Amino acid sequence: MARTKVKSASDGFSTTSRLKKAGGSLVLTVPAAARNMLGLTEGQEMNVSVKGRQVIAEPVSTSSHTMKVRQSRYTLDELLEGYEANSSRTPEEQGWINAPAVGNEVW
Repeated sequence: MARTKVKSASDGFSTTSRLKKAGGSLVLTVPAAARNMLGLTEGQEMNVSVKGRQVIAEPVSTSSHTMKVRQSRYTLDELLEGYEANSSRTPEEQGWINAPAVGNEVW
């Protein structure tokens, strides 16, 4: 991989980066020079779009940030279908119920 020093975004930047598998996704590493040039930070949200064969990643503007909520795949009735409240529990289920809190759970 070529290393390039860049002073500002107007100077431009070009390098190669290898995709890495992470779960069901592929991760593209942003080189430090590009990160510094654009002021990107860890955990920052990015908008990823595809135009033709180009992948475009742009920082999400904090002023226009809207929360996206995923549509549920199932209704509560579908999830509870076949559940019987009075049925006996397996030892594993009972172990989960009796397990002590490990975080900020409130029961």
